Amino acid sequence: MRLIVALFFNLLLVPSSSANALRPLFGSGPDSVALAVSNGDTTAASDTTRLAPRALKNPAALAPADTSKPTLRDVQGRISTYTVAPGVTWHYAKPRPFRWLLHIPRDLGQFPGYAFRKENTGTFVGLAVSSVALWAIDQPLLEWAQDLGRSMNLNARSTQTTLVYIPFRVGSVNLPFEFNVPDNLNSTFYYIGDGWTHLSVATGFWVYGGIKKDNRALQTSSQLGEAILSTGLVVQALKRSTGRQSPFVSTKDRGEWHLFPSFTRYQSSVPKYDAFPTGHLATAMATVTVIADNYSEYRFIRPLGYSLMGLLGYSMLNNGVHWASDYPVGIALGYAFAKLAVRNGRTRVEAPLDPATEGTGMAPPPPKHQPWYRQGKFAPYTYGPFTGASWSLRW
Repeated sequence: MRLIVALFFNLLLVPSSSANALRPLFGSGPDSVALAVSNGDTTAASDTTRLAPRALKNPAALAPADTSKPTLRDVQGRISTYTVAPGVTWHYAKPRPFRWLLHIPRDLGQFPGYAFRKENTGTFVGLAVSSVALWAIDQPLLEWAQDLGRSMNLNARSTQTTLVYIPFRVGSVNLPFEFNVPDNLNSTFYYIGDGWTHLSVATGFWVYGGIKKDNRALQTSSQLGEAILSTGLVVQALKRSTGRQSPFVSTKDRGEWHLFPSFTRYQSSVPKYDAFPTGHLATAMATVTVIADNYSEYRFIRPLGYSLMGLLGYSMLNNGVHWASDYPVGIALGYAFAKLAVRNGRTRVEAPLDPATEGTGMAPPPPKHQPWYRQGKFAPYTYGPFTGASWSLRW
């Protein structure tokens, strides 16, 4: 129900001095219209926006800007504050180029405190139970996946075409720079977890954020790099500690475990020691989580991302790169480091930032709940020669 109480002031009956005194109060007149941006600064719309006389005939032209929309820019022309749901507003600072590399030690240091909390006990129990349960049926699951692939004429070989190859060595370690593309369907599914795929996604956000001056996109790009590299370091440490055989080189059912193989032994035949945990699904989970958390208003991101991860998981069983029991820990690692990167890359605000709290991550407390009869809103307006105010109430 909407109740409107209008108070009309006929400018023809009000002395000109009084009318001029009312204009600053009601925001009428052809003066510049000030817009309050999300970071607390006040700038004129397009610096010196003048209202054309015909605009005075349209009350909507004088309506205050909706500061909840992610289109308002600060004095540098950047978009930094986003309301993604009622009462959920995030502030993003512009990240410095490659500063995220310096955040990786911080994330690695925060990981134990973030992961090993009392409230995560159920999660660890679930990880342990699911990993052991999958380990018990690893061999039949692998054979079922490969039989399914053969029945669909899905080539299990992971074959790629090399487009760019630049040799590079560090001592005895061969670390070439190469860019490959898949040349069959199963390889395409497998490529979802390739490092180039995630690098391309992060680069896309970086380019978009730079062009549009969008801090959220720039922060998403930085968080992707931070989360993926942090996840990769922990995954590699676990691979080099557990030494589990990949299915396609296994010498017995479910593969052998060679704990703590030497560096030389590991490098001489990587597939014999690097099955557990999966790095492909770990980085895929990190990518999906970072994007979904930052763009939570787009509800399709998680279902789409998890569906692609399902195809990736199947392809790694079909081509014999991983066992199913390699998946739970890898997925959990990617999720945890994504959450850390997102948590450190944005600030929750309860209202548009106040100048006194700019950069502190603090905001004024939300207003106390008011009874229904005090929830009306008073709004000034100008229509032709008339100046007035309206009070509206909805329930």
